[in-house]
Amino acid sequence: MAAQNDPTPVPQVARRRETVGPVRPADETRRLTVADQAQTYNGYCVKCKEKRDFEGRIEVSKTGMNMAKGKCPACGTTVNRILGKAKV
Repeated sequence: MAAQNDPTPVPQVARRRETVGPVRPADETRRLTVADQAQTYNGYCVKCKEKRDFEGRIEVSKTGMNMAKGKCPACGTTVNRILGKAKV
């Protein structure tokens, strides 16, 4: 009982980093709306299996691509059309 108050060294365990790569901003700031007015685009509706004209807004995806995002006029499903690489 001589070692009750004796502080013994605790082995240190290497911790993994919780995030890999750069820290990304919050979801709202990542997908900033580029255009405020809705425009008409032509995109493929997966549910209807047809190309449809839809009213959409331009948004920047998390991978940095411009895309038009809107609702299908026939069924209401979200329709996306990739427009190209976003300018920084």
